[in-house]
Amino acid sequence: MKRLLPIILIALTACNSPKVEEFTINGTISGDTPEKAYLKLYQDGKLTVVDSADLFGGEFTFDGAVDFPTGTIDSLANAKISGSSVQLQYEAYQELKKGIDNQSEEIYKTYKETTDDVLKAQLIAKLDSLDFAGIEISKQYVKNNPTSVLAPFIIQREIIYYLELQELDSLTNSLSPELANYHYTKDLNKRIDVLKTVQPGMIAPDFTQNDKDGNPINLSDFKGKVVLVDFWASWCGPCRRANPTVVAMFKKYSSKGFTILGISMDNNRDKWLAAIEADGLTWSHVSTLEGWANPVGKLYGVNSIPHAVLINRDGTIIKRGVNAEELDGILEEIFK
Repeated sequence: MKRLLPIILIALTACNSPKVEEFTINGTISGDTPEKAYLKLYQDGKLTVVDSADLFGGEFTFDGAVDFPTGTIDSLANAKISGSSVQLQYEAYQELKKGIDNQSEEIYKTYKETTDDVLKAQLIAKLDSLDFAGIEISKQYVKNNPTSVLAPFIIQREIIYYLELQELDSLTNSLSPELANYHYTKDLNKRIDVLKTVQPGMIAPDFTQNDKDGNPINLSDFKGKVVLVDFWASWCGPCRRANPTVVAMFKKYSSKGFTILGISMDNNRDKWLAAIEADGLTWSHVSTLEGWANPVGKLYGVNSIPHAVLINRDGTIIKRGVNAEELDGILEEIFK
């Protein structure tokens, strides 16, 4: 029996204005071809199969209608997409970032190959700098093209991980009103609503989650202490690299009323526990082992890690997005 390979092939191919239009997708696959191609659309925050097509001689066709173009997600790494003005706009946008992307790829390749820790640190700093430059290009594209369906797509798919409330709200509000019903715009507004509930000065939303022994831990149990709610995972390289600094801060300030509550975005219990042991993380840890579906992560609007929220003795949020390097200065000021 021939294998079945799901092919996700809906791109920015349908139309370039926010109105219902018909589309046709014609595809050709060479080499070892599957029996079927599957068309998936982004709906309600996830990809859903909406159609399938048999392949004849490596060719397939999809017909349908959409009210907005939908995102480029393609299970064929080297697929060539053509036939849409929006696709051409997207390719032009990608050209703006091509130099940065190429540099990042080369630096990352060197990073993976080297065993020199000093060089690794230098390469990470270069990658961070290139990331920042790429984000700025994306932001500027959105600002310059507020009527384009690409604008909310780029915010949601590429730069939302780097945006806190004020900037995300500003960029989203700059979009044309015609894009208000676009699913990417709706998702941006949902995230804005979440972030508005976890801003500095607000009472941190309480939650309960089980620790590694199955005992329920409440955030409110730590009231009276300064708490760092630390979102991390065993598989997260930046998290693991930051852990020695976080451990040092715990040792320095725990006697003064500082503690940490680790929220793991892991889905593998053994790797989670092994990382706690290996990194010497002696504070409380909880997880549902659901990865990014961890409900506390959703409650606090966490879409990238490491991410830490510092909470005061009275339960109010001091700061979101606290990084390990600045933690010493913040705690020194609190406990002086």
